[in-house]
Amino acid sequence: MKRKLSDLDDQESRLSQILFSKSKDLVEKLKPLDHYEKNQDQKPVWIDEDDEQSDIKSFNSKLNYTEKLKQKYETLVGTPSWAKIRNNKMKTDEYGDDEVLRTVGHIHKKKSEQLPKNYLEVKTLPNINSKTHNEGRTISCIEFHPKLSVALVGGSSGNISLLSIGGEVKNTLHSFKLKRWEVTAAQFSPNGSEAYLATNHSHSYCVYDLVKAKPTLHQLPRALNRPKKFQISPDGSYIAASNGFDELFLISTASKELLRCLKQNSIIESFTFSHNSEKIYCYGTQGEITIWDLLTFRPLKKFYDNGCVNASCITTSLCGRLLAAGSREGIINIYDSSKLDTPQPCPVKTITNLTTKITNLKFNATTEILAASSGLIPNAVKLIHIPSYHVFANFPDQSENLSQITAVNFSPNSGYMAIGNDKGCAKLYRLKYYKNY
Repeated sequence: MKRKLSDLDDQESRLSQILFSKSKDLVEKLKPLDHYEKNQDQKPVWIDEDDEQSDIKSFNSKLNYTEKLKQKYETLVGTPSWAKIRNNKMKTDEYGDDEVLRTVGHIHKKKSEQLPKNYLEVKTLPNINSKTHNEGRTISCIEFHPKLSVALVGGSSGNISLLSIGGEVKNTLHSFKLKRWEVTAAQFSPNGSEAYLATNHSHSYCVYDLVKAKPTLHQLPRALNRPKKFQISPDGSYIAASNGFDELFLISTASKELLRCLKQNSIIESFTFSHNSEKIYCYGTQGEITIWDLLTFRPLKKFYDNGCVNASCITTSLCGRLLAAGSREGIINIYDSSKLDTPQPCPVKTITNLTTKITNLKFNATTEILAASSGLIPNAVKLIHIPSYHVFANFPDQSENLSQITAVNFSPNSGYMAIGNDKGCAKLYRLKYYKNY
């Protein structure tokens, strides 16, 4: 049955209205929100009073609002430690060997910050003077150059040798002889350009120019016939010498002239400069320690070494913190230099491992080891750990015969230790804990 045209028009019109009205609504929904009016009069169903206190309308999004709250919290409370990001980022070209090892699966072993106190890793090397061996039966001095890997060895024959250090083979750089001399003391100048040599058999001392390879003899003051002790100050300004009596002579290294003669009430057995060359400690035979001011040349303080009957030798650490005094009875007292202003200073530690006269005391550069030895009996040497004051039990090795020890010294960075004896040997040891010469 055919529909009338009017009916078809009505149906088509109704269908078009449905379709096109929905399409128009869809298009309207796809338009941006800005298309609508922002302020609409719509009442909220529920109002939170806390929300009214925050001006949320001032932010364009929830992200900005969160950021603002974070800043407010950090201002009032501060950033918590767990939220802080450590800046460990490095540029690729700045990565060292340790970083490379860590990134390829190797285990990185961090060096101990302090020297272990129970065991000292020591490697015995060929003798320093294995190629020369003409310095005499008694090696009285072994000195390491402050800047070069070179050692000076001197002894009873008057021969002085300069030898390279660091390889299995020791190369002789230079050797010379001082006639009718028995070298008893030797020391490099702080800059390493000169070496000062002394003997107790002559009224002179020798200055050896390393650049020109030329020794020059200088006369000592008239009152100082034969120096028993001879030492250069750490700054290289003074020469201090004693003749075994109650006087200490100070000589200028620049002019080679006598500056002052310091006199005290007891015979000077030993002396040592402070680390900054501002003081000098004189050790009397009865244990009296006199501290002299080298600016005014006046005594600052006198005190007796605790329990000392007969004094022997004295030394200070390179850092200036410790003072060590050894007696003829084999007792070593170690003092804190900062506490010497008390009426009667007490030692922080007393070492009793040696039983005969202390003839050598030497701190290493880092003040972690104190070497103490006695030249009266064989193998009488101890290495003392600082600050625990434990004696390293593994040195000297029981299988090694060191004979009677006449000299002990450390290289500038403690990588090497040297020991001289009465057999004409200058023994060399590598201390593995220290990486440099």
